[in-house]
Amino acid sequence: MAKITKISAQKRPGRYNIFLDGRYAFPVSEDVLIQYALQKEMVIDEPFKQELMAADANSQAYRLALNYLSYQLRTIKEMKTYLRDHEVDAETIVQVVERLVDQNYLDDAEYARAYVRTSMALHLKGRVVIGNELRQKGIQPNEIEDALALYDQETVVENGTKLAQQVWKRQSRFAQRVREQKVKQALQQKGFTGDEISLIWQELDLVVDAEEESDALDNAAEKALHHYRPLSDRQELQKFKQSLARKGFSFDAINEWLDMHSE
Repeated sequence: MAKITKISAQKRPGRYNIFLDGRYAFPVSEDVLIQYALQKEMVIDEPFKQELMAADANSQAYRLALNYLSYQLRTIKEMKTYLRDHEVDAETIVQVVERLVDQNYLDDAEYARAYVRTSMALHLKGRVVIGNELRQKGIQPNEIEDALALYDQETVVENGTKLAQQVWKRQSRFAQRVREQKVKQALQQKGFTGDEISLIWQELDLVVDAEEESDALDNAAEKALHHYRPLSDRQELQKFKQSLARKGFSFDAINEWLDMHSE
């Protein structure tokens, strides 16, 4: 048995040092101090001391978790990983997570819904990618399915069309065939399914007029000339043609360009 002879505040706000029988014993948070009504002259035994120390560890972990939540929503899996990385013991992690769930600070279903709304509104992601990302964050399949129901087909097509148009503009240095391939690849990588891409394609008007295609070939050919010359060398000429063919230009168009720009 020992008696509390002094309680002093630390420089850190909300932290206190407990002295037993005139000697420093252990620190506690303000939460623990209030919860257990600690005061001078209180007599404590070893089991109670261990209980106080465990309560303090729990309190610190809880504060750590709240700070982590202050920046953005988190999933249960993310919270467990964060606390584990900060060397919180397994039992305390379980207790803290349960408390946060009870207080609705952790809600995987709500997290999933918020994530879907943000992903479809700001990032033009498809449902496949969103679902995969939520699985990686530890969201349960039924919660993912419910959240993805917010992403209706009309919005899928609208977002896919916006993304396709953005990619199409960025790939203007390529011929139409390759540009179309790159648009489809981008849609797949962003999580749109084959059926969704077919619907998106019906909304697109990606036809390139002859002048635009000619300009693209001119630009690509001029750049290729810096790498492959003289074109009088058969090997360099073949490399020149292949580099343009990889960008989607037909050999007929390439040969026509060469005829028009023959040295």
